[in-house]
Amino acid sequence: MLKKILVATDGSSHARKAIDFASDFALKYKATVYLVHVIAPLHSVAEGYVYQQIEDDQQRFAKEVIEEAEKEIKQKGVVSYQSAILQGNPAQEIIDFAKKNNVEMIVMGSRGAGKIEMLMLGSVSHKVCHLADCTCVTVK
Repeated sequence: MLKKILVATDGSSHARKAIDFASDFALKYKATVYLVHVIAPLHSVAEGYVYQQIEDDQQRFAKEVIEEAEKEIKQKGVVSYQSAILQGNPAQEIIDFAKKNNVEMIVMGSRGAGKIEMLMLGSVSHKVCHLADCTCVTVK
């Protein structure tokens, strides 16, 4: 029986559809939803103030994404959920979180908010689907 569902969200329209999809499953199976947003490492030579400003902006954006996701699942009627903001390689962080928390299903949007992901099946969702030990669902 399905008891733990992880939804990886980046605030994109595909991620919002994934939240809706996962919420429906959570309600049907009385499962707990784990809402996860991953902050990717900065690949920049920026230092000092500029670097700190970018990190602050990433943290602010991550909190907004999680708050919006929480609002969406509450509106759908889901009462059992937890949220996490992680840092690192997005695909690996999602997979590691799922393993650590014995997640039975990962739900993600098929494309993320990044520019490259707009062109093809998102590289994060692609990696997660191929490397995760549990069921993975990509939502369009």
